[in-house]
Amino acid sequence: MHLFTFLLVVSSIMSAVALYAQKPTLEQDLSCVKYLELPTRGLLAAGAGGSGTVHAVAEVGGDGQMAKLRLTGGNSGLQGEVRVAMNLSRFTSSCSNRSVEFVFVFALEDPPTESVIPPGVRFVPPNRFDLVFRKVKPNYDPVRPRGLKDSK
Repeated sequence: MHLFTFLLVVSSIMSAVALYAQKPTLEQDLSCVKYLELPTRGLLAAGAGGSGTVHAVAEVGGDGQMAKLRLTGGNSGLQGEVRVAMNLSRFTSSCSNRSVEFVFVFALEDPPTESVIPPGVRFVPPNRFDLVFRKVKPNYDPVRPRGLKDSK
């Protein structure tokens, strides 16, 4: 009975090692990034209503192109900003079959402005980018739209 248990444990460990070896390695080293578009356009981030952190993992295919992108954290607006930027980014062939991790920290500050202004950007090694946006005032027209009649 002890031999069977021992063989079962050894088999389980070997299976786990084999499965781990098949996964792309997760890298925080950005040296294989050809260029990285930062999510600084601000159209969604400045109007997102709150700060947040988006974790992005880019799985790079054999050709050095991004094959898959996983986003977690933040809200859908912040994730949308990161998705657009990551799709515009490129990797060298040394990234092939690897996963590269990025962290984008969005901070919205007061006072609100009338229009979107460029954010402050800070790189924090090894893979974090702090993006500081000014909030944008809500855009609405206080004048009643034409064609609406009073309900009197």
